[in-house]
Amino acid sequence: MAYYKKTLIGIVSEYDDEKEYYFCDNQYTRAIEKAGALPIILPYVAADRLEGVINLISGLVLSGGKDLATEFYGAAPHHAVKVQPHRDNFEIELTRLALERSMPILGICRGMQLLNVVAGGTLYPHTIDELPSGLDHRNGIPLDQAAHDVYLEPNSLLFQYNGGSSLLRVNSWHHQAVKRVAPDFIVSARANDGLVEAIEAPGRAFVMGVQWHPEFFCDSEPASRCLFNGFVDASRSI
Repeated sequence: MAYYKKTLIGIVSEYDDEKEYYFCDNQYTRAIEKAGALPIILPYVAADRLEGVINLISGLVLSGGKDLATEFYGAAPHHAVKVQPHRDNFEIELTRLALERSMPILGICRGMQLLNVVAGGTLYPHTIDELPSGLDHRNGIPLDQAAHDVYLEPNSLLFQYNGGSSLLRVNSWHHQAVKRVAPDFIVSARANDGLVEAIEAPGRAFVMGVQWHPEFFCDSEPASRCLFNGFVDASRSI
C-alpha cells in the first residue's frame, strides 16, 4: 500500500534502563504500515521539544509497557506497580498536547490507561485487590492468542469496526485497568467480569483506547485491521 503524504504516526517507545536503549515491538510498526502510514518511533525528549514532536506527526499511538505511577491518579503506592518515571512525564505531556490539538490518538493497554488518566479518569492500581472475583487479565496466554471475550457497545466505533457484532475475542496482558472513566469519554467495551476494556471520545474524530493488543491480530482478525485503518484515515485529515 502506498504511503500518503504527511501521514506520519508517532509511536511512543519503551526504554531499557539497564541497556540504555529505546525499543518498540515491530507489531506496532507493521500494523501502521499495513494501514498505509509511516510509523515514527518516539524517544523521550525534553519538555521544550514536545511542540516539535507534535508538529511532526499526524497521529499518536500510546503503546503498552510498564505501569503508570499511582501518583498521577490519586491512588496509594502499590508494590505490584512497576514504573518508568521518564516515560510517564514525557508521555503525559505529549498526550495533553495531542488532545489540545485534537490529534487522533490510539491508546493500547498501558496507553489506554494513560489516556484515561490524562483526560481526568482514574485506574485500579492492581485489579485483583479490588475485584477479586474478576478475570485474571494477566494469565500468561501469549499475545498472539485470544484470552477472553469482550462485549462492544452498539453506539461505539469499535462496534462498527467489528462488523456490527457485539462480541470480540481479544488477548490480554495487564493488571491495571480503568476505574473511573474520564469525562467526555464513553465505555465502548467490557470484559464479562465488567472490567472496562475500551474507551472512546465521541466528540472527536478518533480518540480511543483499547485494553488489549490489536496489533497482534491485524493479519487474522478484520476488526483489528479496521481499527488501525480507521485511526490512520482520521490522521490523514490533520
